[in-house]
Amino acid sequence: MYIHLLAALLSISLGFGFKISKFEWIAVVLCIVLVFVTEMLNSALEVLVDMVSPEWSEKAKYIKDVSAAAVLFMAIGTAITGGIIFLPYIINIF
Repeated sequence: MYIHLLAALLSISLGFGFKISKFEWIAVVLCIVLVFVTEMLNSALEVLVDMVSPEWSEKAKYIKDVSAAAVLFMAIGTAITGGIIFLPYIINIF
């Protein structure tokens, strides 16, 4: 969660620094919100699985793995979106 928070703060700082467009802001904010929501759902699912299945279970492990993978895929998609938005600004500097 801390890594996502740092990435969000960096994205917001870059957005202000590069004066990104209104639509780019919408994409950045949407990505930030989706990553945090996915992370929260992952945490809630892990706690729920631990409550329902306190001893080790292959099914419980599968649920936790899929939940964690959802966060990973969301983070990758967000990183790609960030690259699409910010790379042209960064390239223009050089």
